[in-house]
Amino acid sequence: MVILKTINLVKRFGGLAAVNGVDLDINENEILGIIGPNGAGKTTLVNLISGLIYPTQGEIVFDGINIESKPAYIRTKLGIARTFQLVRPIQGFTAFENIVVGALFGAKENLKQARDSASEICDILELKRRDFPIDKLTVLDLKKVEIGRALASKPKILFLDEVMAGLNSDETWQMIHLVKSLKKRGLTIVVIEHVMGVIKELTDRVIVLESGKIISQGLYENVCKDPKVISAYLGEED
Repeated sequence: MVILKTINLVKRFGGLAAVNGVDLDINENEILGIIGPNGAGKTTLVNLISGLIYPTQGEIVFDGINIESKPAYIRTKLGIARTFQLVRPIQGFTAFENIVVGALFGAKENLKQARDSASEICDILELKRRDFPIDKLTVLDLKKVEIGRALASKPKILFLDEVMAGLNSDETWQMIHLVKSLKKRGLTIVVIEHVMGVIKELTDRVIVLESGKIISQGLYENVCKDPKVISAYLGEED
């Protein structure tokens, strides 16, 4: 079942169409990968869906509701959550306290409920340094805190914007395992990623953006052989 749909979605910045007529279906409980060269419109697309910016034209339908004109906090309440490329936790707080804040403001829970939710999320994320201050955490732990704050809003769909960036190979495999475990809990996940090994291992389906348009979509093994994708993106690594 389609949980989120965009219809002729466009975002212009002056004369530049960063997203240009995107028709996208995201299925319930899938892991969808979004790939493409720098400047292809990947993060802009997520910003449009999450409500950080508004479209120039087009529709966004989530769970049967048109949300393109709704503010970000309403979209969060409906069940859309996202992480950011640059992790910005609350300094001076512990990992656990950062996730508590996510539950307090994202899910509007009271303090006891928020602490209970944060404790459960830390267990799910295997966040062992939950009581460490932010400046004492590893990069992997900081990524987990970012995901934890998003999970604290109790989303139906989670967008992960380059969550593997800065991780070594062992940490990347841990994160892949974690994301797969979230899918098993019924979450729909959209992953923006540049590392093709991650996309191959993690995703059920892939879309490729180039100049704000979808140029290919389908299973990874088919998309990676598409001449348009090789020319626009994969060929860059040769």
